[in-house]
Amino acid sequence: MAHLERLFKYVDEHQDEYVQRLADWVAVQSVSAWPEKRGEIKKMMEMACKDIEKLGGTVGMVDIGKQTLPSGEEIPLPPVVLGRLGSDPGKKTLCIYGHLDVQPAHINDGWDTEPFTLVEKDGKLYGRGSTDDKGPVLAWLNCVEAYQKIQQEQEVKLSHSNKKNHNVFRCRHQKKRTNIVAFVKVNIKIAFVLMRLSPEVVTRTV
Repeated sequence: MAHLERLFKYVDEHQDEYVQRLADWVAVQSVSAWPEKRGEIKKMMEMACKDIEKLGGTVGMVDIGKQTLPSGEEIPLPPVVLGRLGSDPGKKTLCIYGHLDVQPAHINDGWDTEPFTLVEKDGKLYGRGSTDDKGPVLAWLNCVEAYQKIQQEQEVKLSHSNKKNHNVFRCRHQKKRTNIVAFVKVNIKIAFVLMRLSPEVVTRTV
């Protein structure tokens, strides 16, 4: 654990960068209940893919079918992001699961600030998705990056040697899960615990 001092130092020195990343994600109105925002959801998934690739991971978006609206119109369901980072068969696997969609939000819902603009008040950050679940997903990515920057080897890999286990991020958490459940059963066969970090408040931290 001698590396922790260097790790915490790096984290402290990059707080502003972490907050800006979260602000960029919060600004994307990836509301799965709003069909007209399906383009925003795709944008959110693409941003997540790019961030995983920057860490040296392999990543892709997988189609899981279509959604039928009350009007009868069919639109694509939000895709699933699958990523892998690390391939050492001697290391244990950590599977990270999270969602990148958010609930609907309007300023007249009772928000003190614009919901899709990250705002800091009294050392706390407020914005739709900052704790559920964009902030926690970003925390994982920031943590991996911090380890890489201090050149500290990670004790686990974020993948699985069976070639079917991945990090799973999706944008349909707030709605019926039939498609994603079927997708998991058929394509992933996850054998490890699905990790999900959900702090009460995202403050200036990884």
